[in-house]
Amino acid sequence: MPKFYINFRHGDQIAKDDQGQDFPGLEEAEAAALVAARELLADNVKSGTDNPLKAVIITDESGQELMTISANDILPRRPKRRPF
Repeated sequence: MPKFYINFRHGDQIAKDDQGQDFPGLEEAEAAALVAARELLADNVKSGTDNPLKAVIITDESGQELMTISANDILPRRPKRRPF
């Protein structure tokens, strides 16, 4: 099973995953990354941090970037309100 690394970018700093996790494929790594990122964003809101999560970067064992997910794409979209 391949190993994936889920890294978090806050501003210009990257919190690197130095252990990695085994997943059957990139789709499963992405799902795990989204869960972790949503938890981080919730913590960012609760704490009022000055350096919130900007993106999640998934890499392989060689460090090659496989996927970057912007923080804007992590939370579900709210439906647009229609005027009354």
